[in-house]
Amino acid sequence: MFHIYDSANRVTKAVSTFKVGPHHEVRDCAEPISIRAGLLLLSVLGIVCSSLEVEFIEQVDTLLLYMTWREIILDACLALLVVSALAVVWWLCVLVLEEIVTTVPAARQYREALLWRSCLALPIAYLGLNVVDSVLLVLLPKWRPANVGVLCLGLVCLVFAIIGLSEVRVCALQKFFQGRVAPIGLAHVLACVVALGALSVHGIHPFRDFTRPGRVVKESGLPDIYLITFDALRAEETSVYGYRRTTTPNLERFSRYSFTFDYFFANSNLTTPATTSIETGELPWSHHVYQLGGFLRGQAQHETLAAVLRRRGYYTAMLSSNYWATPMQHKTIDGYDALQSADARNLTGMWIRCVSLLGLNTPHTLSGPLLKRLTTLRHALDFLIWSNTYPSPPEEAFERTRLLVEHSETTQPRFVWTHVMPPHDPYLPPLPYRTRFLASNKLTHVYDFLGFQNTKLPRGASETDVRARYDEMVLYGDHALGEFLDWLDKTGRLDRSLVIISSDHGESFEHNWYGHTGPKLYNGMIHIPLLIHLPGQHQSAHISQPAQQADLLPTIVDLVGEQAPAWADGRSLKPLFEGKVLPDRPVFSMNLERNGVFGRISTGTIAMMDGDFKYVSDLSSHKEDLYRYRVDEYEDHDLIASRPDVAKDMRESLLQKLKEVNQKHSP
Repeated sequence: MFHIYDSANRVTKAVSTFKVGPHHEVRDCAEPISIRAGLLLLSVLGIVCSSLEVEFIEQVDTLLLYMTWREIILDACLALLVVSALAVVWWLCVLVLEEIVTTVPAARQYREALLWRSCLALPIAYLGLNVVDSVLLVLLPKWRPANVGVLCLGLVCLVFAIIGLSEVRVCALQKFFQGRVAPIGLAHVLACVVALGALSVHGIHPFRDFTRPGRVVKESGLPDIYLITFDALRAEETSVYGYRRTTTPNLERFSRYSFTFDYFFANSNLTTPATTSIETGELPWSHHVYQLGGFLRGQAQHETLAAVLRRRGYYTAMLSSNYWATPMQHKTIDGYDALQSADARNLTGMWIRCVSLLGLNTPHTLSGPLLKRLTTLRHALDFLIWSNTYPSPPEEAFERTRLLVEHSETTQPRFVWTHVMPPHDPYLPPLPYRTRFLASNKLTHVYDFLGFQNTKLPRGASETDVRARYDEMVLYGDHALGEFLDWLDKTGRLDRSLVIISSDHGESFEHNWYGHTGPKLYNGMIHIPLLIHLPGQHQSAHISQPAQQADLLPTIVDLVGEQAPAWADGRSLKPLFEGKVLPDRPVFSMNLERNGVFGRISTGTIAMMDGDFKYVSDLSSHKEDLYRYRVDEYEDHDLIASRPDVAKDMRESLLQKLKEVNQKHSP
């Protein structure tokens, strides 16, 4: 404390003593320009790297829910290198600007002041934003400003930084930063060297799209498999499920020669846990991927649908428009012969591509937890440059899938999984889909920047407006799907292939809860489409028995003559295609992101669908809900009070299952 107080006193005395005109500042600062520039660089590095440490301290408890200390430190090493590189780029830009400005004779006397104040203002503001935002998070934990609020707070910090720097003589700044901040910068330079060594030792390297050569095999008679998943497509908003608007004419056409599951449920309302359930055939409480940044570990990385099919002789490939749905995030890359990413067409897409390093979790940690405020700035630039354009067009993903199929020279049967972003927000369909259901210019902006949150709609928009724009996105995605299905049909592939169309999760518009994140598990968020076309199928059928994402792996491997692996929680749905009835059993959906993946499940929300009822339990608050999900799709009638017998039976069944899961997961 006394050390800090003494430093502050000395800076204050310097300010009061040396507060004179700018040409006096230049005359008093006699060091060579090269030395002062080096000192300035170390000062900028010290400030920026200190900002990273503030964010690290703020987020480390959250990261420890799903990452080990070793994994976090390795990610932090890359974060340190990234912010250091950005600091150097900023320093170079200011040096160039200073040289340009001082070509004007009248500005030369202000050279030193311009260099120091312009170079330090932004880093100091960034550090101030991190400190202020972290303090507010402690004092006001329920306060969650949108990105606009964080950006405005950052601008306030920048104004204060500029005012504060203008009040201090340059020589006083130099002396303070030379004695107090530059050593911190030098220490971080050494830390960067250590970080580079650590990443090299662990074999960390960038991910690049790859397509490995296939094998030449004899005719196996096995069908090609095309798995197509949309992002945030809810069943209730599709005309193939009876919606009042014609949002999915191509899905309706596809359903005429497919099985349509009336009650198919996502195992989670978050992309990563849900797609991991598709890949593994396990429920989230079995595969232990609860968070968006979660991933599989150890042997589980090799116990996947792609791995089983690859051993069966399939050429396995995936193309995704959402990184959090990919094998790179799941750490299941070894099961695939080809992997490609259709990155978003904006700074966010470029950023994720640049920080996608195999062996790290940096696409997640460097897009949020470790560099939250930098992410806000990136979203702001995306908003300014691409505010009226959807960043992940599905046409590109389907086109790349076509090229991948046509150019993979193999006689093996193919398993190809394509994940496309529509209708995920931002709801920005291109013409002619835009204005199809909402004849106005509303909602032409990036939601996650302006504040599209669970309990807050974009400013000036109603729930009806948002739903209409979402419906246009559904129509847009359906059109792209229709073109891909037409290609499969025209090339003769459709008739000899197993084609599965579904979603990772849904979207909510009811109960004043919007989007798909958070602890709620409303029907809109977890009731999703599932349509399955068998090779040679020319008739349609509806299946009313409830099913879940974990059933896809056992079903697919059963259809190609393999037995479902012992690790799978799901079951094969193949008997239903033969007109049989499977024994009743519950299906589940879970939001467990507040739990650590290394311990027992003690909090979160679990929905259990059994028979005609849906029971929802909040494990923390012990709040319960009970609905008849078949007839009350919008969950307007809670039966928890009127049917206590059903609630009691389902509660006991769920708690018993949770007890078994926790006992199995105990160290």
